[in-house]
Amino acid sequence: MQQTQRLLGIDLCRGLAAFAVILVHSGDKTWGLPVDPWANNFRLLFYFAVPFFLAVSFLFMTRKPNLAYSSDFWRSRFERIVLPYAIWSVIYLLFRVAFFWASNRLDRVSKLTQDPIAIIFFGWSSYQLYFLPLLLVGTCLILCSGYFYRRQFANWQLLLLAAIFVAINHLIFISGNGFQLRHGIAFASLFQLIDIDIKDLGIVRILLVYLIWLFKCLPYFLISIVLNRLLVKQDFQILAQQYFPAIALVLVIIGNLIAVFWLPKSLGELIKAYSLLVFGIAISRNLGKDNWLINNLGRCSFGIYLIHPLVMNFVKIFLEKAYPLTTLEVTISTVLAISILSFVVSWFTVYLMSKNKQVAKYLFGV
Repeated sequence: MQQTQRLLGIDLCRGLAAFAVILVHSGDKTWGLPVDPWANNFRLLFYFAVPFFLAVSFLFMTRKPNLAYSSDFWRSRFERIVLPYAIWSVIYLLFRVAFFWASNRLDRVSKLTQDPIAIIFFGWSSYQLYFLPLLLVGTCLILCSGYFYRRQFANWQLLLLAAIFVAINHLIFISGNGFQLRHGIAFASLFQLIDIDIKDLGIVRILLVYLIWLFKCLPYFLISIVLNRLLVKQDFQILAQQYFPAIALVLVIIGNLIAVFWLPKSLGELIKAYSLLVFGIAISRNLGKDNWLINNLGRCSFGIYLIHPLVMNFVKIFLEKAYPLTTLEVTISTVLAISILSFVVSWFTVYLMSKNKQVAKYLFGV
């Protein structure tokens, strides 16, 4: 890792994760269409994107224990997360207002302004934006990295602590107290028991959601510290073996299948994220350093993630006109058609827009 400024294998996996996000959003019961069970199971195999993005972010954040005390680091977080989040929140809010207004659904317009807390703090303007405040909250854990490095916790201790938080996250999830994106709340079951509307609690509501997000990010933070330790060891040579990328790919496939159908959600997300991350690191040596296409894909992946709902709406309209059969049922073929076309158009759009430095900076954090 220290010898390569940019790991192209991770860039390739970033692009794959961006495509996975689009595919997951390319057909479900919210579309109001019959959903083929095979299509639903197929989509389940692509829920690795957000966990992978978290794993990558924490891997690079925890490489330097003193990063938290760098003003440059926090300025870059502001430019890469806060600014794009604010701008895209406004864009999607205006887009939704225009869409509901044009379709004469004025009741939906009024609902958009009834919950400003969810819009400002939880990314409620569009379903994919919640990841940005989640990542920003998780970034605050970097303030603890110096403590873990100074105390020289053993790797097994960090992994044990990560396992404890995985168990806590699982209990929160099965008890119905996790973050609910649709309503912008957390600990819903708990507050139902005491008959209190959590939406009336203001700052408490925000803090509880952020607490859930901290719990979600803590295993990524701890495991990334361990992985960084292993990667910088001189005797950790397994990634350099020629056969390891193939083994890593098999582990990604098997791990994803096991995680989707047999493991608890919190544990499964970690396995999917870090198996893909290790695979990305392993194949970087084989990809070299000067592959423009993969490099560009990695740099555009964040923009693809942000812009794809807008593009997908136009793609759906196009497919409805060109191939009306796509509007009758959600199948694997329709999911692939919508996701592939949306991905290609999103990538090309972000690439063209990023040629303007100001657009790239403020919209995509590049």
